[in-house]
Amino acid sequence: MGTALPLVVVSVAYHSQSSLASLAADLGRHQGGLTRWIVVDQAPKSAPLDPEPLRRHLGSVPLLVLQGEEGDGFGAGCNRGFDYLQKTGSSGWVWLLNPDTSLPQGDEARRLLEAVADLPAQAVVGTAVQDATGTIEPSAGWIDQGLNFRRRKVSTADALLHEPLRLDWLSGCSLLLRPMAHQPPARFDPCFPLYYEDMDLCLRLAQQEAPVLWLPQVVVSHQKGEGSVTPSSRRIELSTISYLRFLRRHCPPWVRLLRQLRLLLSALLRPRRAGAIWRGFKRSG
Repeated sequence: MGTALPLVVVSVAYHSQSSLASLAADLGRHQGGLTRWIVVDQAPKSAPLDPEPLRRHLGSVPLLVLQGEEGDGFGAGCNRGFDYLQKTGSSGWVWLLNPDTSLPQGDEARRLLEAVADLPAQAVVGTAVQDATGTIEPSAGWIDQGLNFRRRKVSTADALLHEPLRLDWLSGCSLLLRPMAHQPPARFDPCFPLYYEDMDLCLRLAQQEAPVLWLPQVVVSHQKGEGSVTPSSRRIELSTISYLRFLRRHCPPWVRLLRQLRLLLSALLRPRRAGAIWRGFKRSG
């Protein structure tokens, strides 16, 4: 077995104080291998984070809060964390964890480090993610060439496997990589303001021969945040931009055309969403 490298956790936060406190308590139990928790605050003006309650939960795990830009997205926050680690000479594994995740077993970090010890440095690794009911979320999958290009996703049945599963994309909810192992260093593309940035990163790194792997033996729990449940007009607009840009970059022309037509039809049938979708179309070009 290879030597386990230090593990840094990066979480991108937006109005997430209470969720982060719960995650801090979980991380505080993971003393082995964890070298630092970096939280990127994407609401420094409207809801600045108070780091002291988090530190009390963390114990000996150091916490660093980086100030992001108000309202910036997930990819921009991760890139800020990656940039900091690059400047400080860190070249180990970085575990991206959503603030609304939890680590129920208490040894997820150790098992994750053991699982990646023999993997190539360029590997991009996702863990299994379960919802509040214990059901495995479809947080990873494959890209097909047809109209339903995201149809094949991991399921509870896949969680019964004992070996890493090779696929095409992983959710950024719980994702592990070594940014400095890639040339150029791995970064999320800022052209995706909301969603699809994690899928795009996996597909781009796979084009450079990086294995994209899902680990069923490591499971984190996920409590979806409020923003994921109640889409706002701005969220619809930004997600439309990302969706259209993803189609143009990664899908055949006929799929792009039919998907765009379907999106426009949905705007006509759902007037309350129409304005945001139209703005997304205009800004996506």
